[in-house]
Amino acid sequence: MNLSQQELKNWNQFLTRVNDDLDPEESEAWGTKLKLVDISPNQITIGGINHFFSNWIKEHYYSFLRNRLIDCFEKKENEEIFRFNIHSNTETKENSKSVNTFVNSSKSSNKHSDGLNPNYTFDNFVNGENSEIAYAAAEAVGEKITDSKYNPLFICGDVGLGKTHLIHGIGLKAREKKADLKIRYASSKEFTNEVINGIRFGGIHEVRNKYRYVDLLLIDDIHFIEKKEATQEEFFHTFNDLIQNNKQIVITADRYPREIKNLEERLVNRFNSGMVARINPPNLETREAIIRNKVEDTGLPIDDKTINFIAASVKTNVRDIEGILVNIEANWSLLGQDISLETVKRILKEVLNIENNPKTVDNIIKLVADKLQVKTGDIKSNKRDSEISRARQIAMFTAKEVTNLSYPVIGKHFGGKNHTTVIHACKKTKERISEDAELRQVVTSIIRDLSN
Repeated sequence: MNLSQQELKNWNQFLTRVNDDLDPEESEAWGTKLKLVDISPNQITIGGINHFFSNWIKEHYYSFLRNRLIDCFEKKENEEIFRFNIHSNTETKENSKSVNTFVNSSKSSNKHSDGLNPNYTFDNFVNGENSEIAYAAAEAVGEKITDSKYNPLFICGDVGLGKTHLIHGIGLKAREKKADLKIRYASSKEFTNEVINGIRFGGIHEVRNKYRYVDLLLIDDIHFIEKKEATQEEFFHTFNDLIQNNKQIVITADRYPREIKNLEERLVNRFNSGMVARINPPNLETREAIIRNKVEDTGLPIDDKTINFIAASVKTNVRDIEGILVNIEANWSLLGQDISLETVKRILKEVLNIENNPKTVDNIIKLVADKLQVKTGDIKSNKRDSEISRARQIAMFTAKEVTNLSYPVIGKHFGGKNHTTVIHACKKTKERISEDAELRQVVTSIIRDLSN
């Protein structure tokens, strides 16, 4: 393939931007191996990677790569005009155009540029006991988008459990049922950026038209709008307009509405007015099923014993499981290492530090600091600000609840506090929990996260 100087410049710019944005491990694993296979005015095909990473990229980096191609090659945003294809080293150039496409053919193309990822369907979501209610509610909304009993539908759960998969699945199912539906998917970060730019450059009316005149609005990770007053104000009115016009709203977050700190009470009330469904970490059987699905899709030679070991070891979320499989694939295909049980144990230790006990005082302090948005160093300090003192007492109470450590030992982890300070903190927090439902939810979520 002969490239013009401009095309070569555009491609190098694309590679630079992609690898600058990727984590070093991801860049080394596949980012630096991307090759330009074919280019035409309406289509770009890339390759240079194996089947496993081809599927991985489709599932996780669809928008990421496409947006950078559009910018670097100055393509038009309209998906019917610009198509982005990818194929693995094992495929021929001819069949790549029909088998592995990021953007589907015009027959199934996204007419509304709705932001949906075609790989996140209900069919390839591994549903288990941990996600039954959320999955059933999501499927019901997707099936009857114009007559849903669950509006809004609020799906919550920790990172990497499948919330984004389900919200895309709703959009894809709704579009399948009614092709002319106006659908809009966006992360709350995208929504926030559009609101900021709309206010800054006098284009807020365009932002409102984009989000308020749809049949189905899908907003991912709504917790990121906490503390963002202008965004919350704009989303509040967008929410009201859609609900009043009987339009469906689906939202995801990493916690229950009332656990999102610095979120306006009127938004909390509206989020709670519909169906709130939680996805919990998958149990052992579900984790095994997820791993087997991934192994079958990618052709990794992993035996049952190793699959069982991974499932028993990685208990947190699906994303960690996928990350482990990517690292196993890299060791196998790039370094030529056999996928033995010992190799997998080493990878688990290196990637996830799997041997460490999550219920350590330091981990508890870090989790409390993240939840309450204070610094870990402040919790361990002698600072007496009310917010920091409250966080310190919650961390001490949690440490006593989930570990077998004595009061004096716990105190040593908090800058050498004496045991009477820890006893007072535990007593005070217990009293507050009995009186404050919001605090009770926060502490319960912290303990649940540590237990999971």
